Amino acid sequence: MRPVMDVFKYYQKLASDNSLSNTEKCGRYASQQESEKHIFTDTLSKLPLLTSTNKKVIDVGCGCSYPVLELIQHCHRHQHQLTLVDSGEMLEQLPNASFIEKIAGQFPQVDVIEKYRSSFDAVIAYGVFQCVYSHANFIAFTDALVELLAPGGMLLIGDISNNTKKKRYLSSESGQAFHKAWSNSDETPKVFWNQFEPNSLDDTTVMMLCSRYRQMGYETYILPQNTELPFSQSREDLLVTRW
Repeated sequence: MRPVMDVFKYYQKLASDNSLSNTEKCGRYASQQESEKHIFTDTLSKLPLLTSTNKKVIDVGCGCSYPVLELIQHCHRHQHQLTLVDSGEMLEQLPNASFIEKIAGQFPQVDVIEKYRSSFDAVIAYGVFQCVYSHANFIAFTDALVELLAPGGMLLIGDISNNTKKKRYLSSESGQAFHKAWSNSDETPKVFWNQFEPNSLDDTTVMMLCSRYRQMGYETYILPQNTELPFSQSREDLLVTRW
């Protein structure tokens, strides 16, 4: 297994590479620039608090591409206070404004949790969970996100890669057709069940998180992704709400 900091440093390097589009700097394919534009709309549908005014919002691992740029514009229109957390290299790509606070570094930072515990109405962590899962303490990471929630707040852990969901999809006729078109091949994808897969992020992890926070008094929901999103066939979202 690679050291904890490797993924964080990898994205720092991507952010500094001017030969890449902002979509590629955030770990997506250049061909997914159009589908990436649907991410914020999907996020907005799952976090209705964002459509009100004067809320406190934090985006952990915000990146520098279309979704966070849309979030910034939306927060400006709705008079939200927005906190963005990512590497300094990513944050440098984003505009500065009086309603924006930027925090450079790898989450969770102890001082950030102590300062902002129970402070945010909306917490977003999109497309980062799988990086933490493979290279850090994903329970500590998720617990820290939940700690940020104010009463009545909502946390969206978006774009969670799920290997079991991917297997179900590739076992279907539509999944096999998609694979052949994507790979430009007539080869049927091979799907293996009931075998040891170390470090696999799958149904058991997602459902465990659901159960974990329910037992702590929160409501949790596993939500599907809009089919127009970049990796919707193999990913899903987890919503955690605080009473």
